[in-house]
Amino acid sequence: MKLIDRYIIRTIALVASITLLLCTLMLLSVDLFANLDSYLTRSIPYPVIAKLTLLYAPEAVLFALGPSLLFSASFFLSQLQANNEMICLLGSGHSYKRIVIPILLLGIMFSALQFGFSEYVHIPLSKEREAQEDALFGLRSTYDNRNITLRDPEGTYVVHARQYSEKEKRLAQVMLVLIDEKGSLQSRIDAPWAYWEEEKGLWRLEQAREQAIDESSMLVNQTDHPALYVDAFTLHPSYFRNLSNDIKTMELRTAYHYLARIADLDPNRYPELATDFAKRILDSLTPLVMLFIACAISYKYKKNVLLFSIITSLGLAVIYYVVQMVTLIMAKQAVIGPLWGMVIPMIVIVCIALAERAAIR
Repeated sequence: MKLIDRYIIRTIALVASITLLLCTLMLLSVDLFANLDSYLTRSIPYPVIAKLTLLYAPEAVLFALGPSLLFSASFFLSQLQANNEMICLLGSGHSYKRIVIPILLLGIMFSALQFGFSEYVHIPLSKEREAQEDALFGLRSTYDNRNITLRDPEGTYVVHARQYSEKEKRLAQVMLVLIDEKGSLQSRIDAPWAYWEEEKGLWRLEQAREQAIDESSMLVNQTDHPALYVDAFTLHPSYFRNLSNDIKTMELRTAYHYLARIADLDPNRYPELATDFAKRILDSLTPLVMLFIACAISYKYKKNVLLFSIITSLGLAVIYYVVQMVTLIMAKQAVIGPLWGMVIPMIVIVCIALAERAAIR
């Protein structure tokens, strides 16, 4: 049986490697021609163009890996059926489940490789390509944000800012509401500007107007300050940034701790960021899902075995990605949990694949 396992793994890996290479080259050519006008307009040197295109290669590999494995496994299993090799294997006492076990193990191996490749190759090179494009085209990756409302994890204040400027580390139209230990309103501070001072680890509120409640007389006292520091207002500027994309590229442990903190600071932004983080982690299961689809569908066709098997597998793959797109939108809008946005498509595609195999049988 070890000989058969090696034969299955070697055949699928070989076809998948060739398919992956062709698909990657095709995606690189698409990226090159999509940006060729920008390159030529700005007279970018050819070596730089080649480098930018090659920096896109890891992302192209990740896009092409799942479909390549799906095609490879479908091609192998359909050929077993078409050449009556499946009958020989079943007749010699090997069950279909035993035949597909090496394929599923291959899917687990590729899922682990994809996760490591994404974290240690794709993300660093993607950042490098983005930085070079920003320098060449005069762009600037901005973290500027608008209409931010954050809550102190300890419940001592709530802050709202109309705008955040990453370049100046500045908040505009700031409203800081301080809350006492009983949960009652203590005071309100309004300021047109707030600047982050790195040495003190505090925000400096410019031209601040403080309105505090006198509990004895229940009157509101108003005080103007040219510059005001609030000891509790120590939120780092990173929590005001627009990080909708960076949660996918920041260091994994940093992203996890950032999510844990943002759940308390800004519950409205948490579902979108948590969904992107869940997709980043669970996306590595795509090779395993694709190979499971190939193993679950039936290949008992009378004619055009390869054609119909590929059409069936690609149809299931399209369903998988469409359902995933819908569930991710629902997860970002907090209709379902972030993890369910990735898990539901897997459950749906498994059920459809098993139902198709039962119907053909």
